[in-house]
Amino acid sequence: MPTFLEQPTYSLRGPDGQGWNRLSLNAHFDRLHQCGWQPRRFAALFEALTGRQQWGGFGRCFVGHPGSCGTCPVQLRRLAREGGIAWPERVPLLMARVRPWPLTPGALFADPASGRSSLELSPWQGRQPVLKAGWVEILNTPGHTISWCWQDGQGEAFWLVRDHPAADAAVVLSRKLGTGMRHELYGGPGEPRLAVLTCHGSCAHEAYHLRHLAADLADRPDRASAPGPDDEIPERLPGVPLTRLAHDGGRSLIHRDSSRGYGSSTVQLSWDVPFDETTATALVAHTVRLMAI
Repeated sequence: MPTFLEQPTYSLRGPDGQGWNRLSLNAHFDRLHQCGWQPRRFAALFEALTGRQQWGGFGRCFVGHPGSCGTCPVQLRRLAREGGIAWPERVPLLMARVRPWPLTPGALFADPASGRSSLELSPWQGRQPVLKAGWVEILNTPGHTISWCWQDGQGEAFWLVRDHPAADAAVVLSRKLGTGMRHELYGGPGEPRLAVLTCHGSCAHEAYHLRHLAADLADRPDRASAPGPDDEIPERLPGVPLTRLAHDGGRSLIHRDSSRGYGSSTVQLSWDVPFDETTATALVAHTVRLMAI
């Protein structure tokens, strides 16, 4: 996994072989070595999470030469998963909004804020932000995945979905039902049933997806929140391609178009728990997990 990202080297003939004796602004831009653990934008965060780091989009290397990554405090914090966000309790899903830093008046090319941004994290219903974070904090937060990024009228955004720490204790009972499958979800052994998922066609999910959904449903506050209107569940979620949602009474539907990994599938979810804010959030978090990158 690349962590020391060496600055590009160029021939005196220039990138097009015609030399550098023409108008060029290259001398005004930062071309120093970079650290693969310091993403500054979504594409770099994706590279760092998947081990595909390439020069560009990352912060400067503090050491400045290869061979010292093993003792670098940036890498040590990353390997120890230190410096991440404090995930809110009973919140499986957050929307991350990219907020560019304001430019420094009169700084021009030397502005340290140029190209920099931070993140505002909010519940999925579009409420006020509950956290502010940097890109490195997101990278160092254990037990989460991200969705694809999207652009709308407020700028760039993506989903963060948490792996529930109690998912290993959840129980999923599956059996074949005609051409499909039926899955019963329980928070743990001996606990009441939470939901029944019926997959019509191929199952477009993994077993761990169902365990995390069960854990999210079981992690309910002492007092159930009031049921929300059906229109709180959007038909499509931004950053979650090939997927449509529907809700009617005590049932929900997730339809996924065929993709490289799965065939077309429709899943019916029958709820044994009230369809309140906790259940709606668990449903949306499950949908994001299905297409997380």
